[in-house]
Amino acid sequence: MTGKTQIIYIPGMLPKPPVVEHEEMLWRCLVNGIGRADPAFAGEFAQYRDAFSVVPWSRLFYEVQTSVEPDKPGVERLLTLGGPEDRDIQEAGHWHKQIGRFIYLLLDKFPILIDWVANPDMKETVKETRRYFEDHHGVATRIRQLIVDWLLELHTPGSRLLVIAHSLGSVIAFDTLWELSNSNDSEIQIDLFLTLGSPLGLNFVRHRMLNAHKSGAHQYPTNIHRWVNLAAIGEMTALDRKFADDYREMAELGLVESIIDETDLQTYFRGPEGLNVHKCYGYMANQRTGAILAAWFRENK
Repeated sequence: MTGKTQIIYIPGMLPKPPVVEHEEMLWRCLVNGIGRADPAFAGEFAQYRDAFSVVPWSRLFYEVQTSVEPDKPGVERLLTLGGPEDRDIQEAGHWHKQIGRFIYLLLDKFPILIDWVANPDMKETVKETRRYFEDHHGVATRIRQLIVDWLLELHTPGSRLLVIAHSLGSVIAFDTLWELSNSNDSEIQIDLFLTLGSPLGLNFVRHRMLNAHKSGAHQYPTNIHRWVNLAAIGEMTALDRKFADDYREMAELGLVESIIDETDLQTYFRGPEGLNVHKCYGYMANQRTGAILAAWFRENK
């Protein structure tokens, strides 16, 4: 393993804990997921803690931080259980989730209905997403610059970069990589772009991104080698999650080697409000995430 291998995590929306504490919890989940997928490699992987970093963009967006304490019991449960319990599987696939997905997809096609139909959580998500796209006080620009600076600091000739992006973080990452693609002096290449619980397939998102008014090759980043998209059963954020279809032109133009969707993950983080299949810790500790990371690291040995 070389010192040039780096994993950069770009979190989703909502305020986050202090970056040191958040990073440590995420790292424990990653190591646990690799242990499920590739036990023989888990011990070796755990030695590369310094290769993992979290871009703390939420502090620019929210200007507040949360505590890790409410999530600790849920994380410990994740790390202790060998897999989801029956109640987790039943709740994730419950009929009310399926109806909710149908309603949210309908709202994505007819956003004028949001104020009438969406529940408070959905309205808050839309509000925060709009705030990013509208770039109030230049906050979105500063967030993207933070990510660019992070990548530039970690990038060296011959380095291998893996970007993991969760939820709204995947939208910000895509915007940032697209901007970098249009910078003549950028040599940054992302060997693997791993999106978790991503809304990048939604019309509401795609019509507002930086590339929205471009066409052909000009609307896609050119610095992503491979893209893997993971989505959990019961997700209410990653609704349209067939990115191999949504971004087919990107592959057909030869701008990315492959786009692979895995949309049947069973995530089972339980926090103070119950099951949350969208939570970052559930994705990071998942066996499929672990298998992808283990395979990627082994390629570099």
